[in-house]
Amino acid sequence: MIDTPTTSTRPRSREDKHHATSLRVERSAVSLVLEHGFDNVTVDMICTASGISQRTFFNYFKTKTAAIIGAEPPTIDEASAREFIAAPGDDLLPDALALMSAMGPPDGIDEQLFTDRIQIFGLHPQLLQEQLERMSRVTDEVAELVYLRLARGVDTDTETDADRVFRHGQAELLTHALLGVLRFMALQWIPCPQFGATADTSQEDGRERPTRLTLAEALDRTVTLLRQTLSIPGL
Repeated sequence: MIDTPTTSTRPRSREDKHHATSLRVERSAVSLVLEHGFDNVTVDMICTASGISQRTFFNYFKTKTAAIIGAEPPTIDEASAREFIAAPGDDLLPDALALMSAMGPPDGIDEQLFTDRIQIFGLHPQLLQEQLERMSRVTDEVAELVYLRLARGVDTDTETDADRVFRHGQAELLTHALLGVLRFMALQWIPCPQFGATADTSQEDGRERPTRLTLAEALDRTVTLLRQTLSIPGL
């Protein structure tokens, strides 16, 4: 007896195929931009590299830019949100920055694609600005998560409405401030690894070349610099 796909498996297969094609196109687009620059890359080049027609391309993406920065707007997955709220300790700053850095498409983050995009954002600020505008659509969600994190351990029976309003203000301020910190990180740490990065001397000619920071290293260095800056007297 030949097994036939059930109704429940067909949509999943279509979704998987759609995701695989979309990811292939995005990887091709990002790779081409890193090699040739944004202005020199065309939709036709992306289609050729991806093995698809222009008609297929526009079924997935409205513009060349959408293929480069991703068709799906950034989101926060439920697991990351729960982990952030329940994280041990009171060191909110690095946890909030890591949460915002990990915002990605619903299907999850391709780490190499993610770091390549950050490099592109550093080289092409107009694309970074477009991505930040998309991220701003989920800032309310991030601010609510920060609010819940700040509320841990608070005695809800004794706090006042003024206390809650103040905490909401803190959460919104921190969220918007960290958007600026993320922009700084993209422009400074990732595309310009000479800023505090270790040197790579493994090249055949023996010359030192800066090693591109990983996302974790970039986050750590950015948080360290931010703490040092905020500790300056008078700030």
